[in-house]
Amino acid sequence: MRDSVMWFLVSSVVLTSLFTVYVRHQHRIAYSDFQSEGLQRDALNDEWGQLLIEENLWAFPHRIEKDASKLLSMRAPKPKEIEFVGLHLEEPGVSHASR
Repeated sequence: MRDSVMWFLVSSVVLTSLFTVYVRHQHRIAYSDFQSEGLQRDALNDEWGQLLIEENLWAFPHRIEKDASKLLSMRAPKPKEIEFVGLHLEEPGVSHASR
């Protein structure tokens, strides 16, 4: 009886130690993956910041005007070339007095 209890205890200690080694190994792998994901997150945040800066530069009014004149041969109209188009909200032939 004493031998069987001893073998049970020894085998329990061996199995527990093997399981502990396995769990620690899995933990190290998971932590390594977590660290690499954090590095990737930081790189993506840096890229996002650069893209926001680039978007703001492209939307700068002087940049738009320069590109429009240079690439599209556009120019601001002269005062004589500006025409105002009015909106006619009333029906033709109907005056305010007849309403």
